[in-house]
Amino acid sequence: MSKLFQVIATSSRHTTRHDRASALKGSLLVTLSAVLVSVILTSIAILVVGERDWLSGLILATVLPLLLLTPPLYLFSSRLVALDRQNRQLQQLAREDHLTGLFNRPHLLGMLERELALSQRHNYTVSILLIELNDFTQLLDEYGRHTGEKALRLFADSIREKIRESDLFGRFDGAQFLLVLPHTSYDDAARMGEGLRALTANLKLTSRQPGEDSDTTVKIGAKIGVASTENSGRHLNPLLNEADYALYQNRNERRDRID
Repeated sequence: MSKLFQVIATSSRHTTRHDRASALKGSLLVTLSAVLVSVILTSIAILVVGERDWLSGLILATVLPLLLLTPPLYLFSSRLVALDRQNRQLQQLAREDHLTGLFNRPHLLGMLERELALSQRHNYTVSILLIELNDFTQLLDEYGRHTGEKALRLFADSIREKIRESDLFGRFDGAQFLLVLPHTSYDDAARMGEGLRALTANLKLTSRQPGEDSDTTVKIGAKIGVASTENSGRHLNPLLNEADYALYQNRNERRDRID
């Protein structure tokens, strides 16, 4: 219990206005409930005892819970609300990529492993697309980090709008993204990858380099490697290796097609 109070005390400096408002609302509800119970019990006691000064008793039954319960309950609740909010923020940071808002690599791989286990239990196919932005290192060299981050966000948002709710999409590494497609065959995944490649080939953003007076249009494209449990089995590393090899062939051939 002492550790709980220590944690609550340390969270006091992180309490926001929204936390205090939520704590106040909850504290008032609990206090009003306590007042109602106090008034009912006092009224029953007055009827049983036959106390003539019943008004004073009811006033005390109303005022005492308000004075004794509300302040400590509000302070305690505000710390707990702030602590709960911070825990939810930490959980979000643990699973999201800070730049794109997609799943990060550790969380995405954990979900992929879970999906592979489910696919083995229920006998369905899982395919993945390993997607890489074209010439991202060159883009960084020519236009800088800020433009590179804009390209990653634009690319991620464009694909996120086109996938199913059941699909798992995250940033895998640098300019690489991983799309997990449950209940999808290799051929269907290849067709979907071709559609996404065509979509991203039309993406453009503007960038202004230092010393220039006008904006430059930057085109974004991608290469994609496909893998499926149909070919590599239901284990994580062989599946990723298959997708990585397909992407490697595509990258070396310098062609925007699905391998």
